[in-house]
Parts: sequence; C-alpha cells; structure tokens
Amino acid sequence: GAPAPPPPPPPGAKPKGPAKPDTSNLFAELNKGAAITAGLKKVTDDQKTHKNPSLRGSSVVTDADLNKNKKSAVAKKPAATAAPAKKPPKLELVGKKWACEYQSGNQAITIDAQVTQSLYIFKCDNSVITVKGKINSVTIDGCKKCGIIVDSLVASLDIVNSTSLKLQVNDKAPIVNIDKTDGCQVFVQKATGLDTEFVTAKSSEVNICLVEENGEYNESFVAEQFLTKYVDGKFVTELYEVVG
Repeated sequence: GAPAPPPPPPPGAKPKGPAKPDTSNLFAELNKGAAITAGLKKVTDDQKTHKNPSLRGSSVVTDADLNKNKKSAVAKKPAATAAPAKKPPKLELVGKKWACEYQSGNQAITIDAQVTQSLYIFKCDNSVITVKGKINSVTIDGCKKCGIIVDSLVASLDIVNSTSLKLQVNDKAPIVNIDKTDGCQVFVQKATGLDTEFVTAKSSEVNICLVEENGEYNESFVAEQFLTKYVDGKFVTELYEVVG
C-alpha cells in the first residue's frame, strides 16, 4: 500500500523561513570609511574623455545630444508691442503738392486741382477722392478699398502697394502705372481713353473697363502669367494662355 504520511511537527515548532542575508561584510566595508575606495582601480588620463578626445565618439551621450538639449529650451516670448497710434487724417496743399493722408471712411473728399499741381494719396481706406479739373499727376500709395475719380491728367496715374481700388478717368490719362497692387479696376472712357497705356508689375486682379457713351462698359483682365523660352539665341517672354 501507500507509504504512511510524515508525522506532524512537534508542538511549538516554527516552519523554516527564508534565510536572512548576511550583512556582516557590508557593514564591515562601511566601517572602513575612506579606506573603502582603496581597492578600486585608478583611471589613468588616457581613459578620461576630457583628457582623450578620441573616446568621446564612443560615449553614449554625444556632444550633439548635449547641444540639442540646449536648443530645446523654451525661448522666452518677446514682449507684446503696442499697436501704432492712429494718425489724424490730413488734406492740405503745400506748394504745388496736395497731400491726402490717413483718411478712413470719408466718402466725400473733393480736390479742385490745377494743371501744375500733383496729388499724393497715402494710407487711406474705405474713402472716395474726387479730383476736379486737370492735374499733373496722381500717386496712390498704401491704400485699401478706395475709389478715386480724376477728370484729366497731364502725366501719370501711379498706384503702388494697394489693395481693392476702383479708379475712374473721365477724360485723358497718358499712362497708368500699377505696381505691387492686388485688386485694381480702372475705368477709362472709350471716347478719350483709347490711347492710355497701362504698365503693371507684381500685381494681380487688375481689370480695365472701357466705358461706352451710354454708361455701359466692357471689362478686360490684365495678364498675370507669362511663358519664357529660348528662341533663336535669346530668351523670349510671351503671354501664357491656359487652354481648356
């Protein structure tokens, strides 16, 4: 039959637990004080990375890693700058030069011009300027959402650094220069404006409207895309037309 089970432990006996680690050697080492390092191997100069640069490449942390950590520090945000103070509107004649500046929301600006005078319109928005009579030249600089009506010009009508303008010439303008402007609609009269020349540069959405005697007009866009290619020993630029 099966062997008999082992006899029960005698009363008061405790089962054996895990043996306690022997810490006597550890305390003995701590009691040595400074002498505990006596058994360590000394590192010579050729084994130190700051003394031997050739060891740096094998280091786990490279110089590039350290520099990367420096660059990743969050930069302090620059102090917020106050908005520039709004300048007061100005409309004045100094010598032979009219200055119309910083007009905003003024739909009824009228200038009675003379043939020897010029007009400089600067930083105006949402305004309408009417120039009555014949003037030498008109320059529009840094304006937005403005309408300019001119009877007649001796020299040129110049537009630069502006957006969303509507210009109307009631009689003649020899040349209209449009530079760095986005959105410019120019109305010229068919009876008097067919000789007007238009020069555009770095501009978009420029349209020329030819007004009939009955007030109706035909609108033509000014090209924005050009094709340049090498032909007969030189580069030639021509209008680029998209077909389709």
